[in-house]
Amino acid sequence: MLAHAFVASQAFGNHNARPARTVRPRDHMSTIDRCDYDVTVVTTASLPWLTGPAYLSLHQAIGLTRLGYRVAYGVPWVEAEDQDWLWGTPIFACRQAHRDWLLREAEALGCEARLEIFHYRAEVWHLFRSIVPKEDVIAAAPSSRALVMIEPEHLTWKAVSTPRPAADFERVIGVVMTNYGYYIARQPFPGSGLLARWVTRLHRFLIRRYTDLAIPISPAVADVTAGHPGGEARVTGVYGGYAEVPPVTATTRGAYFIGRLVWEKGLEAVIDIARLSGHPIDVIGNGPDEAAIRALATQRSAPLRFLGPTAEAWRCLTDYRVFVNPSASEVLCSTTAEALVAGRHVVLYDCPANEPFRRYPNTHFFSDTEGALAGLRRALSEAPQAPDLARREFDWLQACRTLAAFWEDASRPPAPTGRAVAPPSPGHRSLA
Repeated sequence: MLAHAFVASQAFGNHNARPARTVRPRDHMSTIDRCDYDVTVVTTASLPWLTGPAYLSLHQAIGLTRLGYRVAYGVPWVEAEDQDWLWGTPIFACRQAHRDWLLREAEALGCEARLEIFHYRAEVWHLFRSIVPKEDVIAAAPSSRALVMIEPEHLTWKAVSTPRPAADFERVIGVVMTNYGYYIARQPFPGSGLLARWVTRLHRFLIRRYTDLAIPISPAVADVTAGHPGGEARVTGVYGGYAEVPPVTATTRGAYFIGRLVWEKGLEAVIDIARLSGHPIDVIGNGPDEAAIRALATQRSAPLRFLGPTAEAWRCLTDYRVFVNPSASEVLCSTTAEALVAGRHVVLYDCPANEPFRRYPNTHFFSDTEGALAGLRRALSEAPQAPDLARREFDWLQACRTLAAFWEDASRPPAPTGRAVAPPSPGHRSLA
């Protein structure tokens, strides 16, 4: 399984009251033509590209399905050349092959009801290391009560999209999870800071134009949603496998970093922390800056081991005591949440993106190199506290209930159209 984490006719009212929609050609919509759903989740990226929106959106779609909702899941379709650039293998010859592969992933994660998957046309912008839609994703979505847009500002970058008043949904919700301004401001060209501020204003406009509500998943992107209905909420979780990682023992001494190998993730700080502490750090992941990162680690004689990427990170954490994560580019870092659920210490940078983690034990915040070294020493010398709070609050089904509450009537509990799916049998790798 490649994913590394990872109600209600009465509540929904009269479906027939909505205006009829035009049936789109089959090559435009995959197998979904004219069919009503409770909720459609559309994302900017999909597995097997191991990026946050890809696996978080899949888990949201699966969780909503397990709660009894009828869910359509919209993902980008890129041609073979772009697939090779994004993730290497497997290369999907057609949309059906990708749908079948995603359905097998969903089944392995405990999705027992059928998840309907459709594609929209997209392409890769190599300069921005991003997938960009080539069509109106709002028009491409099937008729449903609610539309959940993962990264709504990104989904509406290029293509002319259907503005909110003309969209055939009772509620359109945007989940904002990427700090684009941070990435742009760090680019080595004149005026990058000015461009970052302009992009933030543009994104604020796009979110207001295309959504009813916006959910920033941490304070790091609160400025993008400022003044728009909605608010920060925990609508993402952690795959249940992390709660099953064996606990730290007195002999567990390993330190690790896991993530995409790009400079924005704080890899230079990882190199310096390893060099100055003398404590080896394993680097798990790959990315476009890997060669340069390896070269700098060698140049500075830092004790780093590069282990390559993994699709099932929870299986690798047994020998590790502490996650070293100096990245300030995240919005709500899923790998930090995973480490906390696994009962590991986390040494992390003190910034708005990490503020939601301050309430959990086993976190060691730093603002400079000396603070990072002190945090690592504490993590290596102190036994981690029980991760009960993190396991409760990063539960995927609870996160999906929270997401559903944004379109349900807040005065009564959600009422699924069908019965909630029973939990999988013991040993099955489920969301909960």
